[in-house]
Amino acid sequence: MVGAGELADASAKRLEERNYADVVRDVGDISGSDVVVLADGGDAVLAALRDRAPNAVALVAGEGIKTACETTLFPRSRIIGVASDAEAVVEVVDAIVLDRETEFTAIVRCQGERGIDDDFVAVPVRIAGGGIREIVED
Repeated sequence: MVGAGELADASAKRLEERNYADVVRDVGDISGSDVVVLADGGDAVLAALRDRAPNAVALVAGEGIKTACETTLFPRSRIIGVASDAEAVVEVVDAIVLDRETEFTAIVRCQGERGIDDDFVAVPVRIAGGGIREIVED
């Protein structure tokens, strides 16, 4: 969990309870991470994510998903906006780390899905290992 504040602390604590070995609290520790949760994603944090963990799935809690997408240049399947809620963050991390395909509502860049073109919106998605597998079309 990279970032500051209550969400970062609560999410990091819940992830530690799940025995995820790579729970980090500092951007300097993200090298090679599979999943990085950003509670506070400033330009320096996003640049470090892009440079040090280029294959990670980034969970952006709260605001800033568009900036995260533009700064990291990650494919849209690996930039996921999640609710600013520690339990929601942990559930998404579980789905990714355990490769357990699960449906969530998340903020993603739609590119024609659901009639939305090139905009970030909350839509139902299936998430598993590697990030978003599918935007659910109903």
